[in-house]
Amino acid sequence: MHRYILKRLLMLIPVLLCVAFVIFAFMDMASGDPVYSVAGPDATPEELAQLREEMGLNGSLLERYARYIWDLLHGDLGVSYVSKRDVMATYMERLPNTLKLASVTMVVAVGISVPLGIVAAVNHNSLKDTISMILALVGLSMPNFWLGLLLIILFSLKLGWFPSGGNTGFSSIVLPAFSIGVGLAALMARTTRSSMLDVIRQDYIRMARAKGVPERKVIRKHALKNALIPIITIFGVQFSNVLGGSVLAETVFAWPGVGRLVVDAIDQRDIPTVTGALVMTTLLVSIVNLLVDIIYAYVDPRIKGQYIK
Repeated sequence: MHRYILKRLLMLIPVLLCVAFVIFAFMDMASGDPVYSVAGPDATPEELAQLREEMGLNGSLLERYARYIWDLLHGDLGVSYVSKRDVMATYMERLPNTLKLASVTMVVAVGISVPLGIVAAVNHNSLKDTISMILALVGLSMPNFWLGLLLIILFSLKLGWFPSGGNTGFSSIVLPAFSIGVGLAALMARTTRSSMLDVIRQDYIRMARAKGVPERKVIRKHALKNALIPIITIFGVQFSNVLGGSVLAETVFAWPGVGRLVVDAIDQRDIPTVTGALVMTTLLVSIVNLLVDIIYAYVDPRIKGQYIK
């Protein structure tokens, strides 16, 4: 198991190198020069040349990439072109907000999807199953930014129950978490239903029922436990997506997270901030995926045996 974890951690190195190079290449191909956005329209050619040297924009793409990787290996993500602040410090300030939003979102998604998927599977081809899947389809079809705007209109402007944006306390996280969580819950409910249907048709489930085991215990202890692998997989994937892709919801609700930081940095051609934030997010998502694989081993001993080998 330890050898497997070490192998996965070593695999992060080429992943991070590739991500950093792709970001460098795309930012280099983008129109505009970040020097002009920082220096202003009245800068002289001498000032522009000096500023280009200070920002590390001299040299070819590969030379700048090599310098960045060297600094990255020493824990330096660079300094923002706009705020003049250390990128690592800025990222670590925003990361707790993103983690908080992602965690509450997944609680909402799991709280909706798992019961809905179980009810749909247990009552297969019934009215409850149809209603559950219709609700899942509706949730899957709604863009989170559109749902977020509807929630702001109803619960912020009309009822005044929750703030419309910002991070002013726990109440401010309810609407963005719900707007993202509904879409995730729809996908997870369909996965839970499919996984449960595969399990409850197995012979050992029929045997448990034949022995007189209560239905709730059959579903909770026997069926759900053996259906967890696909559910954990989709949970890990969706959690990673929220960590790296909740940009629209963060923008709609003015949530000060990493996604909004990246969007603002792209608009300002702030290459160190964009690169540093995406590299750190890639590292975080890779660690989440590794944790999901480790959880597999505790849910299914057969998988743990494959890791040990």
